[in-house]
Amino acid sequence: MILALPLFLLLLFGPTLAGAAEYYRWVDDQGNVHFTDNQHNIPEKFRQRTDRYQAPENKTPAPPPPKTKASIPFEKQGSVVVVDATLNRKTTTKLVVDTGASYTMISSATAKELNIDAGRAQRPAPFQTANGTIQAPLVSLDSITVGGIEIKNLTAAIHDIQTDSRIAGLLGLDFLANFRMDIDTQRGVLHLEKK
Repeated sequence: MILALPLFLLLLFGPTLAGAAEYYRWVDDQGNVHFTDNQHNIPEKFRQRTDRYQAPENKTPAPPPPKTKASIPFEKQGSVVVVDATLNRKTTTKLVVDTGASYTMISSATAKELNIDAGRAQRPAPFQTANGTIQAPLVSLDSITVGGIEIKNLTAAIHDIQTDSRIAGLLGLDFLANFRMDIDTQRGVLHLEKK
């Protein structure tokens, strides 16, 4: 039992001590085992009875911070700007950047690719389009990623836009409102910076 306690404490505190170059173990007068990464935390009378250990080197690099800025090349199709967007970290498709659309809109084919059943969607919502008002079912998207910048937990409408078959929908304000946005038409680049 006495041997199990130091092992348990090492497992418990090991992850926090792993970043330290070395750590120390000592037992006080009551038989309690202590660990520290700073020798000055050990009472003077116990310093001669201290075990010194080298902490294992942490070889796992820290994940990079999430991107907050991106410059995304776009295609110009007529008067619209089209970018590549990855939906739910699964499907990459082309969406029209539309600051007049409240929600992102995806085609029924894209919804099917994402295994989204439009029949099980939230109640349809009215949308004003160039061709009048439409009713479109609302669905939840786990994420939309454009230029390496990801926004999570968005609502999208499912509706087939009658334009180019390569375009799968509209990138709306539910995504775009998270950014300061600049469209450089001369260079064909959309600049996004998180607010």
